Amino acid sequence: MEHTTNTKVIFADGMEEAKEKYLALGLKTEDPKAVLECYKVSELDDFDLAEDFNFVGEISVSPEVMNTIRQDPDRAYVLYYIENI
Repeated sequence: MEHTTNTKVIFADGMEEAKEKYLALGLKTEDPKAVLECYKVSELDDFDLAEDFNFVGEISVSPEVMNTIRQDPDRAYVLYYIENI
């Protein structure tokens, strides 16, 4: 069964930089073939900064995550792994 893990907000100037910063965190996965998902929130059509909850890819982000994103929404990326375990 697929599920998401290790969700983080990373501030970066581009997707590759966001992925590099995320990977540098050294987060562990149980699935050796886990897929890294990366979304720039300012490019999502249905993302609303005024809302407490938003969908980003396969996940719903909480008010705490939204508060982090609001710190710099133009540079905010949401990254997480999709694992099959």
